[in-house]
Amino acid sequence: MSNRARKDRRKKKQAERLQKTLSLVFIGVLIIGLAAWLSSQNNRPSEALASRDVLALGEEVYAANCATCHGANGEGHGEVEVAPALDATEHAWHHADGQLQGLIVNGGEQMPPFGESLTNDEVVAVIRYFQTWWSEGQLNSQQSLSEQDPLR
Repeated sequence: MSNRARKDRRKKKQAERLQKTLSLVFIGVLIIGLAAWLSSQNNRPSEALASRDVLALGEEVYAANCATCHGANGEGHGEVEVAPALDATEHAWHHADGQLQGLIVNGGEQMPPFGESLTNDEVVAVIRYFQTWWSEGQLNSQQSLSEQDPLR
């Protein structure tokens, strides 16, 4: 076998080993990333604020009363263009629980009051539901504000 053939064979084996190594590293990174994502989804702080039953009620109330204006997933600016997003993209998480409750019950500039059509439990449930769209950092910040203005 010539020197050139041996060099080519050696380079080919090195390239194959490098490709296998990179494939294993890529798969490992994917597995670690998936595990981290799953862990973050299972440990959402908003779920600690409410039971699954409360969140289910909140989802139901949201779909029936809020989604038209605020969007099916809280993205905002639905049929009423000025209706803000309630997800993590805008400012909803800058408001304490008590302030959110007051806006829902009493209404706001463009928002109608829901105090006569929703029970207090439904108002609390819908707040807890849309809080599931916030990041852990946003919710922690919002809950700090809520210590001064909690739900009633």
